[in-house]
Amino acid sequence: MNTKQLHLALIFLILCLSNRAISQNPKENWEKYKLVEQSGFSKEKLASAKSYYDSLNSSAFLIIQNGKVVANWGQTNRRFIIHSARKGILNSLYGVYSENGTIDLNKTIGELGITDKDSLSELEKSAQIIHLLKVRSGIYHKAAAEPSWVDDYRPKRNSVKPDSLWFYNNWDFNVLGTIFEQLTQTSIYEAFYSDIAIPLQMEDYRVMDGEHYYELEYSMHPAYHLKMSARDLARYGQLFQKNGTWNDEQIVSKEWVKKSIYPTSKHGGGTKIGRWYGWLWNVSEYYQDYKMFYAAGVGGQIIAVFPTENLVLVNLSNTYEKNKVYDRELIHLFDLVLASKTVKPIDNPELIELNTSSRIPKNLYQQKLDFSKYMGDFKIGEKSVSIIELNGNLVFKDYYMKLKLYPISPIRFFVEDIEKYLNFELDEKGFVRKLNYD
Repeated sequence: MNTKQLHLALIFLILCLSNRAISQNPKENWEKYKLVEQSGFSKEKLASAKSYYDSLNSSAFLIIQNGKVVANWGQTNRRFIIHSARKGILNSLYGVYSENGTIDLNKTIGELGITDKDSLSELEKSAQIIHLLKVRSGIYHKAAAEPSWVDDYRPKRNSVKPDSLWFYNNWDFNVLGTIFEQLTQTSIYEAFYSDIAIPLQMEDYRVMDGEHYYELEYSMHPAYHLKMSARDLARYGQLFQKNGTWNDEQIVSKEWVKKSIYPTSKHGGGTKIGRWYGWLWNVSEYYQDYKMFYAAGVGGQIIAVFPTENLVLVNLSNTYEKNKVYDRELIHLFDLVLASKTVKPIDNPELIELNTSSRIPKNLYQQKLDFSKYMGDFKIGEKSVSIIELNGNLVFKDYYMKLKLYPISPIRFFVEDIEKYLNFELDEKGFVRKLNYD
């Protein structure tokens, strides 16, 4: 190799290393730009975005540029219910299991033996799995976890053929959960943990953070609720930002990502931020210049990916307390963030590890407790709850989530995630007879 060839080879190596540094996904812990300016964002303009963010009922917000944290506002390591953003989560599992041959997307509802209350017609049974992924099944059966206002807009049953009309239909989403578990013989929560959370090195997600939610008076198919933290959702967004790869491992194929985020249905519904739909992902008309796609849920829960900018934004609100951020507020916040990005990020920025404090109190009660005295079914106000033992832990359970209990004393416990203190009133034998919060 002559001197010129050696020089060119060194340049090529430097470029490769630089690009690798730019595109690298987060490691076990997130890394953050030590200097905001090196991320390509204006410190002053980002401060304006932060000021607006502080006026909102949000609890966690993350800005991820090139796989690194630009800004982390609020409680980014706290698990919140992600509501309908769960649908974008299910997308990756269908990608994994359709590509390994376990799930055939062309199978019909009838072939799979799927039915529901009042049965399904032959027309409805002809809908294929792929039609459900696109929310174009044409099956307009009432579903679990569906707001009452949907009754006023839901088309009549058997009024259209499968794949002929887009309608945001919880029946499609819920039945996709049933089909997945039927064909894979595993729960959504376990599959997500092993196939997605572990490879992505998620820090907070656990199998117990999922819960099936039934409304059997309407449908036999449950919704599948999830709790996740903003920093874990950001990893999921980054996976799709990088076309399904994670540090040289192909989790879902590039082709799957491409099909999932293509605006198959330009339906014109919803709010300004969306109005297009792919396969369990929303596609933004408003941010189409950025090729933005997102998964969103009630309360302002959102993972938004801006491929042209190599940017991921995550917002979570404390819907335990019924807090919410409106779409118009998210749009304004996103606009401010995008306007804060003034130049390209530098190739080799100075990075620091993103540190977050534990959310569990330090002053825990250390003596062993007899869990059997705490377990049972109770009421808190009008709400029915249970105390159970799960994997050696005392767990508070209601109709759509499970929460670990941490003892402060034998009669007072810290409830994770909702982050309240639960008081136990005991009877003369030391068994719980009543619960209440501080």
